[in-house]
Amino acid sequence: MATTTAVSSDLTNTPMYAVRDYSDGFYVTLEDFINKKKTKLNPVERRAIVGFEKKLIPKDVIVDHIFLYTVADQMKLTGVFAVSLEGNLYIQQKNFRKYAVKGDKSEEGDNPNSYHRVLQAGKFLYLEAELANAWSKGFAYGTGGAVGGALGSSMNRLKGIAFDVVKKEFNVLKDCKDFNEFLTIYQAENVECKNKKIDIVTVRENINKIIK
Repeated sequence: MATTTAVSSDLTNTPMYAVRDYSDGFYVTLEDFINKKKTKLNPVERRAIVGFEKKLIPKDVIVDHIFLYTVADQMKLTGVFAVSLEGNLYIQQKNFRKYAVKGDKSEEGDNPNSYHRVLQAGKFLYLEAELANAWSKGFAYGTGGAVGGALGSSMNRLKGIAFDVVKKEFNVLKDCKDFNEFLTIYQAENVECKNKKIDIVTVRENINKIIK
């Protein structure tokens, strides 16, 4: 989120969103998503993020972070902003940075072509992802070797992400001060900051209070 002090706004006319508003299909671009303009869903299957083989995920298992593969040619799905599949809505990771609010442009994950499930919907869409500051990660990887690679990967931390569909912006809730600025926008009571970091449970609890 931007480092400037947030100012509360009039939420009277804030539109409400629901996952069910997006029927099964591909929403290729951000504009397609906003306008609910879908492209026919070619058969895709969910695959695990971890492991070399990227194993198939059973249909009855809910997973929040996945790869999507086309069934016909077993190719990883890329270049599609969002996918609605069997009652769940997934947004591609690289868009978190591409459409980030000012101040969050350096937040990135390790799998830009992966997809994250929308966990809650209402005044905004809420997701979670393991992200870190790209500059810090780049410095760690730059040390070279296995140690540098391990250090860079270990910097990722699970963070909440609020997608303001109207403003076309993803807001990474990366620390306590940042989260309080976000809460102020929605006229919610701030949380106590005992240190810079904020745990994901606290983020979830407060998102529950303001999203509907």
